[in-house]
Amino acid sequence: MHNDEPTLLDALERGALIQEVGDAIARCKPPQVFGVHGDWGLGKTSFLHQVQWYLTGDCPQQPEEATKEAAERRPGGVHKATVRAVWFDAWRYQNEEAPVVALLHEMRTQLSWQKRTSRAASRTAEVITRGALLSLEELTRKIGFQYSSFRQANREWESENLAATLPSHTLREHLCKAIDQLLSGGGRARLPRRLVVFIDDVDRCEPEAAYRLLEGLKIYLTLDNCVFVLGMNQKAIEEAIAQRMKGETGGDPTMRAAAYMEKLCQNVWRLPAVRRPTQVLSGLLEDTVSSPAFRDWITWGVEEPEHPCLPSNPRRLKGLANLLGRLHRRLPMQEGESNDPEAIYEAQLLVIVACVYQFHHELYLRWEADPGLYDRIREWCGSVRTRATAPEAGEDRALPFLKPLTLPLRSAEPETTEAPPENFETTFPDPTDANVFWIQSLILHLGPYPTPEQFEPYLHGDRHE
Repeated sequence: MHNDEPTLLDALERGALIQEVGDAIARCKPPQVFGVHGDWGLGKTSFLHQVQWYLTGDCPQQPEEATKEAAERRPGGVHKATVRAVWFDAWRYQNEEAPVVALLHEMRTQLSWQKRTSRAASRTAEVITRGALLSLEELTRKIGFQYSSFRQANREWESENLAATLPSHTLREHLCKAIDQLLSGGGRARLPRRLVVFIDDVDRCEPEAAYRLLEGLKIYLTLDNCVFVLGMNQKAIEEAIAQRMKGETGGDPTMRAAAYMEKLCQNVWRLPAVRRPTQVLSGLLEDTVSSPAFRDWITWGVEEPEHPCLPSNPRRLKGLANLLGRLHRRLPMQEGESNDPEAIYEAQLLVIVACVYQFHHELYLRWEADPGLYDRIREWCGSVRTRATAPEAGEDRALPFLKPLTLPLRSAEPETTEAPPENFETTFPDPTDANVFWIQSLILHLGPYPTPEQFEPYLHGDRHE
């Protein structure tokens, strides 16, 4: 079964975007802070791993088997002569008083590890590298002390308590020099090198922790040899910053939070939703279902409706593929012709149950207890027609526990009120919205024919096995 671990394999047709982001990182003029935005489940961490692989030909966060498989499928390390990479999981350090200090420690540790695993250099280079590591460690200590004292003094500079510290611009100069020495290995680099720091899961941090990390980047780490790449849900980050700014004077905190992010990060790439969910689901089913016929029936079944009936979210499609892998044995047939109408019909019934089971738990519990509820669900899916001409009637048809769900289709505006319209058009629902009832189009496609009894093997299959 599929897990939710990040992968180096691009199954979402993002190869061109990986190259674009990687080349921009390698060729830009530092200091730079780039952003990779994606709603939860769209594969931000995988995308960042794939960019790191493209840049350096390595990704220590991945197991060795994964890097070997990635190397067989596509080349990596396009910019390894000029780029070194460090990975930082922000949410793991969110309880630190100064997350930027934890980041500096991680940079020092990973750069030191990279030097130990590289080929032996000259004695002089080794001495210079060790000195650079010690310098980076000392600077990290100073920044930590400075940050702590700032917080104790309400963020005001108190020179009498900070005699051992340095102004932030001087700290940046020394940090830049230490990192330069580490990147060059103590020798003369023939090509300009840069350190690329991937910071993942900023949006999973508590608001105060996210704010402290971003402040640290802005104050200490605008370095001429560093590029920072933030993996984030930008909306979640801005909400966290706005929450942190509540109570402060200076206008609407939401607007201030957006302006704060614009100043910090002026280059943001937005990960696209899955363009062809059916194709992605079919590929995922290859690992969870051994029967090619079943995979074909599922593919035919979800492609028959006029409108999409699957979510465009990779994480949700993985979960659905895992569930179908468990449930497919309940079909009355396991092998046959790919275009067998009876088998496709049964597969459609299974998909309806599986989607409700996976994405709408409360509805599934009610449906399992009362198989006749399907008729009400089907009526609700078509009640958008009634609401187009008689809103009060359509409202009466919506069951209370269905109201939080959003139907992705709506009827066209009727020219008259004499009869409900027959044609439907999409309302462009948010592909990341967990409350969209995507299978509306599949239910309407099947019409009034499925009976509650036909769903019985799929709703209560566990009781019969």
